Amino acid sequence: MALSIQTVTNSIAALSVSGVTLYDIDEIPAEGKSRDVPMIIPRPDGFISNFLYERKSFGPETVAAIDISYTLTYRLLHSKIGSGRSGLFDTYADMVAKVSLFLDAIIASDTITGAVDVQPFSIGEFGPVADPMGEAFHGCDIGINILEYVN
Repeated sequence: MALSIQTVTNSIAALSVSGVTLYDIDEIPAEGKSRDVPMIIPRPDGFISNFLYERKSFGPETVAAIDISYTLTYRLLHSKIGSGRSGLFDTYADMVAKVSLFLDAIIASDTITGAVDVQPFSIGEFGPVADPMGEAFHGCDIGINILEYVN
């Protein structure tokens, strides 16, 4: 039995999203520097949630069919609040466009390995979000539901 969370996150980070840098779980920058945004990073506080383990057959753990589902939450850091022309409504249309491009890449990808099913799940409110150092950026959180078959 082996979970493939790292394989899934590696595949998502390897997607191409025009105008956005995607980071994997081992690449999260310490801070969202203004010159590097927009970026999508694994949410620093609560990346994996809704973890569910479901046995689908009898037998020992090493051979039983098991479904594992979970949600990966990514964070869009679009523009630093207070830098230049960075009012929420000045950046709103571009934030929506970047989220749409990211979700399009998820939906259209046949290269996300490690998962049986990958589905967009949620988009949080657009507004202030924090980078790993607690600095405020315009952005939002994006949830992606993952299903893995184990064994």
